[in-house]
Amino acid sequence: MQVREITALEVELLHSFRLRALTESPEAFGATYEEESRLPLEEVRSRFRRTDDEFVIGAFEDGGELIGVAGFFRQKLQKLRHKGAIYGMYVAPGARGRGVGKALLSRLIERSRAVAGLEQLTLGVVTVNEAARSLYRSQGFQTYALERGAMKQGGEYYDVEHMSLWLKGDGPVASGAGLRSQS
Repeated sequence: MQVREITALEVELLHSFRLRALTESPEAFGATYEEESRLPLEEVRSRFRRTDDEFVIGAFEDGGELIGVAGFFRQKLQKLRHKGAIYGMYVAPGARGRGVGKALLSRLIERSRAVAGLEQLTLGVVTVNEAARSLYRSQGFQTYALERGAMKQGGEYYDVEHMSLWLKGDGPVASGAGLRSQS
């Protein structure tokens, strides 16, 4: 297995994999297959960025088949630039239980640590996905909020657990009145 950043030349492959993920696990994502499949490929290409502030990590079988992805973007607003978000993480059903998710997440965390000024990673995961929640906890992510009924699909509500990981130490310590300073 090879775990590396997705390139601009692989955007079509990434988009096809995303559509597959939306079909196989619709409850795990905010977007729907119908919404994403209507996007022209040119629009998908124009949205793709590979910078320190935005990138996608892919896991590939030795034969080149994409079997997992995890995206990253850094917050744009000045007061939030110390944070980045993980999004769209997905491992194909046939590749689950083989360490693909852990390899993706480890590579993404490693890559994020190299981003100047980045201190924290955040993510949201549907609570019905216990395997993903367990993976995130095993990598040091901690829950900071539970959003009840965050998504609704087909008349069914899904709760989302919001988690974060401080990239250096345990993060800031309380300094009173809701203010926090770096320890």
